Amino acid sequence: MLNVTKKTLIYYENEGLVKPARDSNNYRNYSQEDISRIKFILLLREMDVNIEEIKQIINEKKSIRDILESKKDMIKKQHLDLEHIDEKINNYIKRRKVKIAVDHVLDYGTIYDCLYFYKDYLQYGQINIKYSDVKCFKLSMSSEIGLMKVLVVHMNYYVDLDIVTQHDTYSFQIMNNEVVYQMMEKIKDYSVEDPLGLVDIYLNKRDMV
Repeated sequence: MLNVTKKTLIYYENEGLVKPARDSNNYRNYSQEDISRIKFILLLREMDVNIEEIKQIINEKKSIRDILESKKDMIKKQHLDLEHIDEKINNYIKRRKVKIAVDHVLDYGTIYDCLYFYKDYLQYGQINIKYSDVKCFKLSMSSEIGLMKVLVVHMNYYVDLDIVTQHDTYSFQIMNNEVVYQMMEKIKDYSVEDPLGLVDIYLNKRDMV
């Protein structure tokens, strides 16, 4: 009826939370008061109140409200800590807007960070990625609304690049579309996941881009 295991009941008894009577055969007889006490303990455990805190409540050293308000404050702090962790994770894995530069040729007036494609490695900020460490390049496309005029909506399309290594994946959105073909030249001989056929489009059908 209580949906509680024998092991748990014995544990509660050993901790002094319930004290069932014994019959002549040494079997435990749980009174209605014992059952009410067990229900109360189970309710508190569902609210993550630990055994020591339950003892304090039963022994009237602390009130139920004091324990629960303290628990609520702790949950609130944990929630804020988790939000902070989530923010850090999202910042780490987000797709970063970059302009690509092949062999260090770049428009230095750019407001974006740069992803450099050198002969043997790629560089983004302080991160260097050797081509030999790349498991595959993943290509896709994304779009966003550009400048709008009356009754006119302009869509900008960008190539998205994921660089997958053994230890991490680096995600970028390429903002200088006009030189993406140079990037395609660099990566075409490596493992490339390209469901849209972007390598072929940029290298062989550039006038369509």
